[in-house]
Amino acid sequence: MSYWEHYKGNLTKVERLENESLEEQCKRLLEGKMSREVILPDYYDSYAEMLIDEFYEEYYVYNGILYLMYREFIDSEGDIFNANEEENGTINFEVRYWNGGCGFNEAIERAVKNIK
Repeated sequence: MSYWEHYKGNLTKVERLENESLEEQCKRLLEGKMSREVILPDYYDSYAEMLIDEFYEEYYVYNGILYLMYREFIDSEGDIFNANEEENGTINFEVRYWNGGCGFNEAIERAVKNIK
């Protein structure tokens, strides 16, 4: 059954190790969370895609940067797709959407497109 979802939170940049690529960072985090060596399955195009899929409500990639997601549920009505970026790189967001036509990552994507 579909219902309205409304979240407010932020995306905090996950710092990379020196000279570490996004792919290397995502693989390292996957291996740490899964406590084993991770080999990319055929159905994923990248370790970033795998990390986002496996830990859907924890991580988000924006402009080639990995973010850790913090959010809280809020009870209200109407679509909202707001985001703003602070000087330290943290992205604050507020999204509200009908989950029958939009998913959380799609809502975040619409919100970060509104950053000016």
